[in-house]
Amino acid sequence: MSLEYVGIQNFIENYNPADRDWLELKWNGKFGAKFKDENYIFRQQIARIVCDQIHTVNLDLIRDLFIELGKVAQVSFAVFHNYHILAQELLERGGSSYLFDYVCAAHISFDTFLSTANIQLSPERTQELLSYFDFLKQTESDPQVQKMLTDHIRNRFVSLQ
Repeated sequence: MSLEYVGIQNFIENYNPADRDWLELKWNGKFGAKFKDENYIFRQQIARIVCDQIHTVNLDLIRDLFIELGKVAQVSFAVFHNYHILAQELLERGGSSYLFDYVCAAHISFDTFLSTANIQLSPERTQELLSYFDFLKQTESDPQVQKMLTDHIRNRFVSLQ
């Protein structure tokens, strides 16, 4: 599939993991004014439209956008303005299956840390995520994962109760 034939809405509606190449960060290794990313414009267009129809979009697309936009934030020193909406939808619709993605994204950069804090969740989902967070904190043996399971992240869920 080539870019000139891909309608953005069609891409969103028919997204599958094989299409992820269109969203991936293809960075030139430079920062600031010299920063370039082959997929930047297409990814931004997709992200804007996805956020406008967030409740109907495939969770695989939301997750892949969330991950790739996090990578972009790390090297561009700016986060997509609705990054938190992607985080919120992943957690609300996907629950504990997406908690680790959320925790990892929060630790990518200062910008993603702040943006991912700006979420609202249902009381049921909040309780589920808090319980799962506590379970991971008690049972996870990987020191890198333990390092990310911070009180700051846990308190986000506590404050939503």
